[in-house]
Amino acid sequence: MGSSLGEIIKRMAVGANDANAPTSVLFGTVTSVNPLEITVEQKLKLTKEFLVLTKNVKDYTVDVSVDWETESKSLNANHGHSISGDVSVSSKATINPNPDNIAVNISNEVTNGIQVENAKIGLTHSHNISGKKKMTVYNGLQVNDNVILLQQQGGNNFVVLDKF
Repeated sequence: MGSSLGEIIKRMAVGANDANAPTSVLFGTVTSVNPLEITVEQKLKLTKEFLVLTKNVKDYTVDVSVDWETESKSLNANHGHSISGDVSVSSKATINPNPDNIAVNISNEVTNGIQVENAKIGLTHSHNISGKKKMTVYNGLQVNDNVILLQQQGGNNFVVLDKF
C-alpha cells in the first residue's frame, strides 16, 4: 500500500483543517517598493513573485465623466500714462506805419486741456471641463504601508487586499 494508517489520518486531518479555513488573513508591512517586498510578522519576507496585487494597492487609470468649472482667476491689467512738458506761446504785433503812436493792445490766451485717464481692464476668467476624461488613481504601495494579505489555501500566493 505504501502509506501507513498514521500518514493517512494525518493527511485527512490537514485536509479537514484546510476545508474549514481555505485562506489565512495576514498583516504585513511594505519594506521595499523596487523590488517589491512585504514583511509578515517580522520574519516572513514576501517578494513580488508570491504577491497578487489588487487595484486597491496599485496605480491605475480609469475613465470618468466630469462636469467642472475651474476657479475664477483675475489678472490686474490696470495701467496709466504720465505726460510732462511745457507749453509756451509768444506773439508780437506791430503796426506800420504808426505816425500817431497809437497804442496797440494784444492779448493772448492759452488753454491747456490735456487729460490722461487710467484704463481699467478686467481679465477674470474660468474654464469649463466636461465629458469623459482619463484619470490616474495613485494607490501604489509605499515603504512602511501596512497591508492586509490573504494566503491562498495550500499555496505560496498571497493576495494583497488593501492598505490600512
